[in-house]
Amino acid sequence: MRRWLRRRLRLPALPTEGATGIEPASAAFGSLADWQAAAALPAVQAQHRIATQVGYATGVEGWPGWCQLCREPVVFALPSAAAGQAANLREEMSCPRCRLIARNRAAFALLLDGLDLDSADVYLTEQASLAFVWLQAQCPGLQGSEYGLDETTHARLQGWYASLGGQGAIHERDVTRLDFADASLDAIGSFDVLEHVPDYPAALREFARCLRPGGRLVLTAPFIESAQDSLLRARLRADGSVEHLLEPEIHGDPVSGGVLCFHHFGWDLLDACRGAGFRRANWVRTWSPREGLFGLWTLVAHR
Repeated sequence: MRRWLRRRLRLPALPTEGATGIEPASAAFGSLADWQAAAALPAVQAQHRIATQVGYATGVEGWPGWCQLCREPVVFALPSAAAGQAANLREEMSCPRCRLIARNRAAFALLLDGLDLDSADVYLTEQASLAFVWLQAQCPGLQGSEYGLDETTHARLQGWYASLGGQGAIHERDVTRLDFADASLDAIGSFDVLEHVPDYPAALREFARCLRPGGRLVLTAPFIESAQDSLLRARLRADGSVEHLLEPEIHGDPVSGGVLCFHHFGWDLLDACRGAGFRRANWVRTWSPREGLFGLWTLVAHR
């Protein structure tokens, strides 16, 4: 089992008076065996039980806590629980100030750890999103992109991006064929994108190629924490058509309204990262009720 790690997000804003400034606690695991050893511990088993009760404890009022991005106390919104449904602790728990959901806030804490935001070259595999617009205000060297844009869709997405406060033009990039120079980026963030890429190993190779030595990839994706092997839900045939191996799973998307999920990843995604050229890769679990983060998984790989 990997030792518990503390991550610090370095932003210019200071905590409010009396705040502790403690950042979310994360634990890094390099293999399924490492995680299984940790999962057997009473403390981690208790965390699982607590997570199942968060929705009931939150109710309609939200979860009081601390946003590590905004540096202030907030009440995180959990509309699923307010509606009497199963609590969605990954896709909700949004901060009323930055408006970012739990998985974005957990991932940003890992992506931006120790980076000089004034000079860092960072790429996100998205652009017309609240997450990109928030980071754009912090990091002048940020670049992003969308994929699959015809003229009409590009215009619509550009308007949406501007309404969020985004600056500049929407760019289109294919993550399996990026246009960045070798070793030109300090960090790459890919948030719930890789599962939609049929040839995801090609994307991982491109990420590794574009990162400078010591640079990091931080990504989120559907992750089966109990499985060594990834689950292939669909694949492309030689003629470009889609072969569905399981019932089609469609995720919401700002470009098309819905996009097919090809993969649910297991621990073998770490091996794929290492094979693509990353010297170190871990699945990182963040447990920090204070920040509204209840056992969220993020992959972190270093070039």
